Amino acid sequence: MPHLVIEYAENLQEQISINALVSSAQEAMQRSGLFAPHTIKTRALPFRHFIAGGAIEGSGGSFIHAEVRLFEGRSEREREALSSAVFNCLCQFADGVPAVTVEVREMDPSCYSKRLPF
Repeated sequence: MPHLVIEYAENLQEQISINALVSSAQEAMQRSGLFAPHTIKTRALPFRHFIAGGAIEGSGGSFIHAEVRLFEGRSEREREALSSAVFNCLCQFADGVPAVTVEVREMDPSCYSKRLPF
């Protein structure tokens, strides 16, 4: 379980390696020590159409936003440290990106279903 979903402005694909961003973010999650490494799922989703603070895509606007979804049970301090670790990781790739944000969100386990081979 946790899921790390990175959303970003599609125009950033010309400036940064999304593969490296995903790998680095996965490593930041692993270094937190909060999760077994094989349980972390990280993915990135590009957005072509967006408005970021009034800057319409194509006019120089861009963003990176990460949402960490995890089950209850982590302390506020652990969630804050995780948010900070992911944020710092994203910022390493965000030179010239005006908006970088991270949200840690707790999921209700009774409303989560999964089927995995491991």
